[in-house]
Amino acid sequence: MAEQSPLRRLRDACLRPLSSWLRAIESEDRRRHWDRERAALLDELKSCGQGTYVRGEFRISGASEIELGSNVHVGPNAFVRGEGGLRIGDNTHISRNLVLYTVNHRHEGTRVPYDEVLVDDPVVIGRNVWIGMNVTIAPGTKIGNGAIIGLGTRVFGEIPPLAIVGSEKWRVLGQRDAEHYRALDEAGAYGAKDGRALDT
Repeated sequence: MAEQSPLRRLRDACLRPLSSWLRAIESEDRRRHWDRERAALLDELKSCGQGTYVRGEFRISGASEIELGSNVHVGPNAFVRGEGGLRIGDNTHISRNLVLYTVNHRHEGTRVPYDEVLVDDPVVIGRNVWIGMNVTIAPGTKIGNGAIIGLGTRVFGEIPPLAIVGSEKWRVLGQRDAEHYRALDEAGAYGAKDGRALDT
């Protein structure tokens, strides 16, 4: 390997601190941006208790339908659709990468695989709940006080108080109406025909 020239070594020695300084400024700008976003979000919520904190980047819609208790912590990279109604009790801590929906598409509507109608289905999370990383919470879920939701769990239905849950192997939840499906398929009644996905 060829030895670097003294001039190149000097240039590299000068650029390293400059590069570190620029990354620090960029990081600080990003932090300030998300601090402003968090403050704006908390102002838009239906209600929010004291000591509640959303960390890092996030995407939340329907803030006016979201109620957060006190000492609620939400980790970075949360994606929350709150339009259908969301209530989270005091002292609930949620790790990173939460996906939570309070609305769902209508699969028995006028198109396949679903139509543009959104159906509200509120989510209620009790007090003192611990939700691990990469958890997905489906519309209509109710999680009881003190429950623990394990890493990577897909949650739907009712979780009893104090329960500790984790995901099992997949299972069939129900069946589409075969006749209705065939009729829509044969009629060419497909959603998002122009290449744009419906609001998901």
